[in-house]
Amino acid sequence: MTSSPSYADFADRLRRACDEAGVPGGRQRVTAVATRFGVARETARLWFAGRALPELTRLIEIAEELGCSLDWLALGRGVASAAGRPGRRVADGAASYDALSAQEKAVVAAMRDLSEKRRAGLVALLSGR
Repeated sequence: MTSSPSYADFADRLRRACDEAGVPGGRQRVTAVATRFGVARETARLWFAGRALPELTRLIEIAEELGCSLDWLALGRGVASAAGRPGRRVADGAASYDALSAQEKAVVAAMRDLSEKRRAGLVALLSGR
């Protein structure tokens, strides 16, 4: 299976955005991105290999987290940096995520699939409000 030029171009932009955001390279990068965005390591590996693209909502989340322009990340148009938005570091969250128990990780993973309204309800329930 060969990669589409647009997929390969996306992979290059994703690597560049990760470099600029301080995400460690190699397998650590795949693991950090997979963990942060709630996808399987294989999915993140396919993104970096230029063999798959994230869905739109995930692309938006990635652009926000890495502090880059969505237009640049998805399409290669415009400039890489999102003016005035310093990116958070994907790798920073990975270490604290690793400290969670398997049950806590399952809750986080399930929560990512909820709508904003349902997330807010779950947080209210868990915090006793």
